[in-house]
Amino acid sequence: MFAFVLSILVSSTILFTTGTACPNVVTMKMDDACLKSCNTMPEWYTLCQDTLRSEPDTAEVTSYALMATRLAIAKYGDAIMHTLDPMLGAVNMPKEEREAVSNCKSKYREAGALMESIAEQMVTCDFSRGRQEYGDVEASIGSCYDGLWPYQFLPLYDMVKADRDLTMVALELAGLIFSSY
Repeated sequence: MFAFVLSILVSSTILFTTGTACPNVVTMKMDDACLKSCNTMPEWYTLCQDTLRSEPDTAEVTSYALMATRLAIAKYGDAIMHTLDPMLGAVNMPKEEREAVSNCKSKYREAGALMESIAEQMVTCDFSRGRQEYGDVEASIGSCYDGLWPYQFLPLYDMVKADRDLTMVALELAGLIFSSY
């Protein structure tokens, strides 16, 4: 799975740095893209830099947004497979906690499908639904996060917070594109 995701990430970077560029999308330095998109939250700025570390120093913003989006897709899949499914298999989980974790599984599936759609649209330079779909992803992950509020003691809570932050970084980077459309 990791090799597949890595090959997709590398091929999308090559597409936007050496191949077809999307019309009306700016090219900028990675640090400038992170600063411009994530300047209101220092932790998002740092996460943006970490997320884009393997990207070229200067690229089309679509490349940066696509990288963050694809990383989020991978994290959502990992969360379901390696965290949520095993938790839901526990027979001694209290009912309310099980409902919160089950909600997260459902919301992560929704978010993953939406992010897949966004990534496909980005590759074809179609930004017509992206803004709405990112908002829907934010709402899905936010629903999971909010539902876990009473269960902050669970490691799942910190994982969802990290995934929510990555979602916001992807959304903010894409916002640099949407401002041109």
